[in-house]
Amino acid sequence: MTAPASAAATALERSCGITAVAFGETRRAGARLVTGARRRFGLDATLTVVHVPYPIAPDWTRRTVTCAVALQCSPSKERIAGYRLGELPARELRALVYVEAGVALGWIASRWPGLLSEFRRALPELEPEAEDMAAATMFDRAIALAGSDRPLDPPPLLGALPLSAAGPGGALERLRRTRGRLPWTSGSRRRRPRPRPWSVPVGGDGGAPNRNPPPPSRPDDNDPDLTPEHRPGIPYPEWNMWTQSFRRDHVAVVERADAARIPEQTSAASDLRHWFEQHTHRAMTGRLEDGADLDVDRYVGHYIDALTGAAAQPRVFRDLARADRDVTTAVLLDGSSSLGMRGGEAFRLELACADALSSAMTRARERHGVFVFTGNTRHRVEVRCLKNFTDRRFVPPSAQGLVTGGYTRLGAPLRHLTARLLAQPAQRRLLLVIGDGLLSDEGYEGRYAWADAAHAVEEADRAGVRIYYLGVGPVRVDPLPEVFGPRRSRRIRRVDELPRVLARVHRELTAP
Repeated sequence: MTAPASAAATALERSCGITAVAFGETRRAGARLVTGARRRFGLDATLTVVHVPYPIAPDWTRRTVTCAVALQCSPSKERIAGYRLGELPARELRALVYVEAGVALGWIASRWPGLLSEFRRALPELEPEAEDMAAATMFDRAIALAGSDRPLDPPPLLGALPLSAAGPGGALERLRRTRGRLPWTSGSRRRRPRPRPWSVPVGGDGGAPNRNPPPPSRPDDNDPDLTPEHRPGIPYPEWNMWTQSFRRDHVAVVERADAARIPEQTSAASDLRHWFEQHTHRAMTGRLEDGADLDVDRYVGHYIDALTGAAAQPRVFRDLARADRDVTTAVLLDGSSSLGMRGGEAFRLELACADALSSAMTRARERHGVFVFTGNTRHRVEVRCLKNFTDRRFVPPSAQGLVTGGYTRLGAPLRHLTARLLAQPAQRRLLLVIGDGLLSDEGYEGRYAWADAAHAVEEADRAGVRIYYLGVGPVRVDPLPEVFGPRRSRRIRRVDELPRVLARVHRELTAP
């Protein structure tokens, strides 16, 4: 940049800064020129500095730039900055630019009416609105505008909405998605047309409130005030990916049994019940004289025996035959607050899946137990036993009065249920986890939480307990394939997908 150009840029930035301070009424502290492909009018993450694109368009006068800076000084920016604007679709976001600019123009008209003539020249389609319009009303107006046939291409002078760096689309969220906290879940446009405020707890916006929002810290920063000798529950270790070692007796699991509520009539979907009663009671049987498949290992052994003269009767075939399965299954439900989002839609789907599974297994006389867990820091992870392995009655989880609350510290419940299954007399042991897959608790976030849960899955596999995760509800960042593996996890949206998923579950988990 030449000296005259540099001086002109400095003069423009100083002039815009003075304008921002004067119009901002202590809300704005100055202006900064921005260049590059993304240059536009707007605000920084703190909402105190006005961004001005440079170089300015050839048809923009100093008065035109002043009008654009004045729009960025409106208090309506602060009213909508407290919401997750990134949840809005692109067209609704463009519509909100028009609506908020009209509110800003109404604010300018009440204080500096001399600028209206320039606004009519530069932005003839923009009409002033009520300057005190609430954010909720602006969102409703924007959604209605987006549903119309009007072309929505906001002029550059209107600038960009104040998307905070901490919100969706910001640098901080991208960092959280890869290394940080709980991934953001996608919301339903039909059930919640407006974006949510930023005051939502990390564990989710549904269920009982939790008073201990987890800080963005590593597990090494956890409070050491309670030792295993001075807290209730069973101590379990936790895998620390930063040191590649266990934190001994780091988590306390408290299990309690509830008095089960048994309804008078129970039923299970016919296709699901038929699947348990018929398809799962087959096993591959070898050493047959005739069958549908050749047992290569037995054939090679028989061939070697024939060469050495020690050949016996050739039993080198295998086939699927009816057999009684000696399997014990534990169904573990996630009861954390994140399941209560979107009006509890995911939680209702989770309970419906658990009801269908437990009903079908009860009718097939398959030994199983049903549990639900929530977390409240490492000092108390609660596991509620809804149905024990020895109980042969059908105990529907949906009839037990469950509500969402707390956080999701998954590694400890996995280790606890693994130990419970190992105490059961069975040839095969399965742990079926149902939840949304979002992991978050105090000091238990992002990659650290994923690594601990994945390590717990490996520990269970080495002990002979197979784990499968059934994900419910949509998420933007899905940890299930990385934590459980793509063959031991599946995400569903309807209960009627269970028979197809269970075929895959038992094919993968009961394989030798």
